[in-house]
Amino acid sequence: MSNVKNRKCIENICRKSMSANKRRNVILAIAIALTTVMLTTLFTIGGSIMKSVEESTMYQVGTSDHAGFKFLTQEQFDLLSQDSAVHDLSYNIIVGDILNEELYEEYTEAHYTTEACAKSGYSMPEVGSLPEKENEIATCTTVLDAFGLPHEIGQTIHLILNNGFSEYEGDFVVSGYWEKPTATLANQIYVSKDFQEKFSPAWKNGEEKAKFVEINSFAGSINTSFNFRSSYNISGQMDELKSRLGWGKEVNEGVNWAYASSSVDPTSVAIVLILLALIFASGYLIIYNIFYIAVSADIRYYGLLKSIGTTNRQLKKIIVRQAAVLSVIAIPAGMILGYITSVIVLPVISNSFLRVPCEISPSILVFAASAVFSWLVVRISCIKPCKVIKKISPVEAVRYSDYTGINLSGKKKTRKVTPVSMAWENLKRSRSKTAVVILSLALSIIMINVTVSIVSSFDSNRYVKMYADSDFTVSEGSMISKNYQFITYEGVSEQDIEALGKIDGVTESGSVYMSDRFQLLEGTAYDRAKKLYEDHTDWFVYEEAQKAEYDESIYDRHEVNSHIYGVDKMVFDKIEIDDGDLDWEKFSTGKYVIASAPLESGNGKDDASYAFYQIGETVKIQFPNGSEEEYEVMAIGDISFAMGPDHSHNLDVNFSIPTQEYLKQVPESQGAMKYFFNVEETKMESVEEAVSEYCDVTNPNLGHTSRITFLNDFKQMTDTFVLVGGVLSFILALIGILNFINLTITSINERQKELGIIRAIGMTQKQMNQMLVGEGALRICLTFAFVLTVGLLLNYVIVNLIAGQMVMFSYKFVIWPILVCIPVFLAISIAVPRLVISSRKMSGLK
Repeated sequence: MSNVKNRKCIENICRKSMSANKRRNVILAIAIALTTVMLTTLFTIGGSIMKSVEESTMYQVGTSDHAGFKFLTQEQFDLLSQDSAVHDLSYNIIVGDILNEELYEEYTEAHYTTEACAKSGYSMPEVGSLPEKENEIATCTTVLDAFGLPHEIGQTIHLILNNGFSEYEGDFVVSGYWEKPTATLANQIYVSKDFQEKFSPAWKNGEEKAKFVEINSFAGSINTSFNFRSSYNISGQMDELKSRLGWGKEVNEGVNWAYASSSVDPTSVAIVLILLALIFASGYLIIYNIFYIAVSADIRYYGLLKSIGTTNRQLKKIIVRQAAVLSVIAIPAGMILGYITSVIVLPVISNSFLRVPCEISPSILVFAASAVFSWLVVRISCIKPCKVIKKISPVEAVRYSDYTGINLSGKKKTRKVTPVSMAWENLKRSRSKTAVVILSLALSIIMINVTVSIVSSFDSNRYVKMYADSDFTVSEGSMISKNYQFITYEGVSEQDIEALGKIDGVTESGSVYMSDRFQLLEGTAYDRAKKLYEDHTDWFVYEEAQKAEYDESIYDRHEVNSHIYGVDKMVFDKIEIDDGDLDWEKFSTGKYVIASAPLESGNGKDDASYAFYQIGETVKIQFPNGSEEEYEVMAIGDISFAMGPDHSHNLDVNFSIPTQEYLKQVPESQGAMKYFFNVEETKMESVEEAVSEYCDVTNPNLGHTSRITFLNDFKQMTDTFVLVGGVLSFILALIGILNFINLTITSINERQKELGIIRAIGMTQKQMNQMLVGEGALRICLTFAFVLTVGLLLNYVIVNLIAGQMVMFSYKFVIWPILVCIPVFLAISIAVPRLVISSRKMSGLK
């Protein structure tokens, strides 16, 4: 069979068909654009967050390279540099500790570095250059600020350096500086090669290394950074490299966890998949329904085309080409609007959830993915309408009426005919179109209810309790800020406690003291710990290096990490008990202790049955000064995380004793770890001002947090859910309403002849209006019937998938958003048919 050149003919038919249906094309273009808006927003925000989190993680790690080794000797470095699997090898050399008081609150390291290492470590001078002369240094603007110097090269900084064996004090000239990324934890001061060689020459071999390690100094050690050929399975490649080099656990290795696939959060994946499914479903429902209605309305037209020889393939081309023409206009418009939406929404999400700076990352891949997915939705939506045309013959097309399907067989029933009953029968004649509109509208209502359900299920008390168990918490500044070089756990003195306790409005207060120790396990306690470790090693060990540490701790030293707390009554009353009862009078005698149980992995709770010391048993506690004391276990429990040191150990045991007993056993204590106090509700703001002034002026070494801060964070987070859920719900509702409007208009237009006949045999204008309005109202009623049954089940599943793993989540059944939507959508269902009728000047509707 010869090919007929009919491309222009097809294009002409397509163009005239679109010209004859301008209203339908507008609705279809809006639907495609809205689908693209949602996809572009999802991909842009998702891609930007992934990139920002990856960059933030690299900043925290301190390099963009795949991996590296720390504290190497020159011999080890030379061996590493010869391995063919190592690429882009760079290094820095530790010079020593910086002793300047100006940098006490700013953790700063002193190194010599190669240019490549500085670049991969985000610390290459943006102004000036790396040091070349012996008395030159390069550093970040944070260090310049700490010394009160302007951001200019040529500034003089007086440094005090210690390499473990000797100290150097002198002036250095700034040869270059850069602005440190916010997420980077450590500041850097780079010295010249000449200075490094004189003050801290690189370790030549293991013997030199041992001398420095013995005094806990790493000055002169080489830190390397390098890449592999790919970022796939970096840990495995590191193990193979160490094996080739003959290195064991004595060599400190580091893998850049920014490349680890394990960083993908299952909850985030679930949210993305749910959003994709919603977008696909909503887009498909309206685009498919518009095409299906269009094909049904124009079926006689397509039948005539078939009768003159147009093939099914050509008719398919006509439909697909119309979709393509509209997509060429709508998809780019949707991408632009989606990008603008992303620019507005991303900062809100970033501030509420990520706590890392996020910037929009425009990408060709993002826009390409949005365009491809949008076209995929459009293309899939064309499949069934094309099949309808393919199956029907020219003769059937001329006789075709989509409003069929009433079964006239069986017994005839005599009943009163009303406009509402006629509306119901009309719906039954177009089941598929009605079902699609119902699903489209239901999606928006379900999404609104999901958003409100999530926000309602967030418990502000649970959220705040993670961070604060009192109205105010005061501690040494290093416990709040990550910038400090050292963390001090004894920073709140008796004078501070006395002064803060006198602030007007304080109703109750209490302190917690702490010593970070190792607890020697003996007898039954050791047997329990050993059995727990052997039965549940996977709870505590995540990599081989950890297993070696735990093996040594359990089998060789017979000890585990331990925190010894001295607690006041306020803290005592908030201890989280796993087993037993609390009695302050007995506890305050100093003869009793509350011992903790190890954390059960996967459960997230302390299990009293695993406790090394059970109620009624005697435990001997070793204190920092070497003294020992025996206590009876009153209960199994621990102070809350918010009242603790903000860190924990997996396999450990913590002890709580009265403050008076603690200070008796640890007389060298410099102060409390944290001081807590509650205040009168009406004086929260004035107390906040007083505490801020005390921490800023009277004792600048202190810092504080308040319940108000965390409540504001909680509100910001819930507002973000409302914003994102609200925008998505609005778009879904708009799509659903467009679908409803299109079906209503098309239905009335298709039945002009039928409505004219009905009017001619006696139906009044009022009855006709009631019938058409009844059709819309019944569609809305069916929509809410679906939402109140299947929708509520979907609501429960989606809400738990998105927020079920959050600590502050406690599911609450919510239905009021659905009830509120009922009158709104009923009003729309009544208004749309009336507006359509009033705008038509057809003989059958006059």
